[in-house]
Amino acid sequence: MIWTKFCSVLFLSLNLMFTGCKSQPDEEVYISDFYNIHEEYKDAWGNVGKYDISLPYIHCDSKSAKKLNQTIKNEYKGLMDSLDEAKELGYTLPDTKVSYDVYTHSNLLSLVIKEEVETEYPRYKVYHFDSKTKKRVSNKKLYKKYKISQKDMKVWAAQAFDQEYANEYYDNVKELRAQTMGLLPSSLDVFYHKGKLNVLIPIATNYGSGTKVVLYRPSRKKSYKIEDSSAFDQMTLTLKNNKISLYYSGTDKTYKVHGCFNEYKQVHVYEIGPGLTYGFALTTNGLVEVIAIEDGLPIERVCSQGPLYGLDKVKSLRSGQALTEKDQLIDLFEALRNQPLPSLEGTYRNESVTLQIDENGLYTMQELENSHSGLLFSVGMEEDGFVYGYDDYNQQVLSYCKVMPLYEKLEIKNMFDHEKLELEYQYE
Repeated sequence: MIWTKFCSVLFLSLNLMFTGCKSQPDEEVYISDFYNIHEEYKDAWGNVGKYDISLPYIHCDSKSAKKLNQTIKNEYKGLMDSLDEAKELGYTLPDTKVSYDVYTHSNLLSLVIKEEVETEYPRYKVYHFDSKTKKRVSNKKLYKKYKISQKDMKVWAAQAFDQEYANEYYDNVKELRAQTMGLLPSSLDVFYHKGKLNVLIPIATNYGSGTKVVLYRPSRKKSYKIEDSSAFDQMTLTLKNNKISLYYSGTDKTYKVHGCFNEYKQVHVYEIGPGLTYGFALTTNGLVEVIAIEDGLPIERVCSQGPLYGLDKVKSLRSGQALTEKDQLIDLFEALRNQPLPSLEGTYRNESVTLQIDENGLYTMQELENSHSGLLFSVGMEEDGFVYGYDDYNQQVLSYCKVMPLYEKLEIKNMFDHEKLELEYQYE
């Protein structure tokens, strides 16, 4: 093809031009198109297909720049080959577009490549290059330079998910949040644009591949200096250094509240129903998280259950109510009653274990030599999934396990003698 020959000649010419030369300190570094292809074709059935491919090329004679150019080329070689083959043989392929943007922050050039395939969520690749040192920059170095921690990334992931789903009422929204936090990569792509940090965060969804990447711009405002406390009866919630704890005078113990990924500015504890005392935590972006205190105390594992979806733009909490930015008072008990609850109902198996759970949380678990039955009750969520308490009637065990609901299967950690169980959902 003409464009293939042109790119090959261009690439060879550039290689020959710089052969034997060393990168100069004052050498100008700039980005231009390596590929810039716009093609339309008809498949064997007369349907029109098209693809647009633009990839960046770093004009710099350093070894690092050459290696990065080759890395980018190799990354999309398979896609290019499949598109060429489809056009030549008349296959039908979805419309495809690959484009890029270059963002400059001081000496840092960030190449953000976006791949869009019809009917799928966009995919991204981000590469960084320092125009002063003439070297590629890793995410790890960026995190160190801009003081980005693993905790920051979890906070941003929670905020991005909650922002995306703030007004949604999907039955499985809490499962999607647990998957987002539990499967969060250890390294997220970041770049600066107009002096502001941008983070690309994969969040769970019900559509397509099950994951979509959203662009999130954290405020970078630290709420860690905010301190607050709230007491009701025997319980006191305390916020300090962006950590929430619960003191219960009945046991004279202080419990860490787990699963608090966000940034917080107020805590509130209140009896919202007869004998039902709940904790609430107001985030800096106006959402209200729920803490089911009385579910967590018996197993000594108190957790956040995540936000009250459908309730946002809250500026303060008081007397069991949320005050919104429009000065509306929302009853927290009513908001809580409308929340979707995670459901594990079904039969799950592997080669040695069968677990059956009914709609009320009653379970039976059959192993090769042992059997268990009892009640599973939801406590909250943490980094590696939901926290469920289990009250086993056979062995009189009251403890908790971690459950990650995935597509057609469950991953359970620390249930009875099992460090980790992987069980497949069984259709009736």
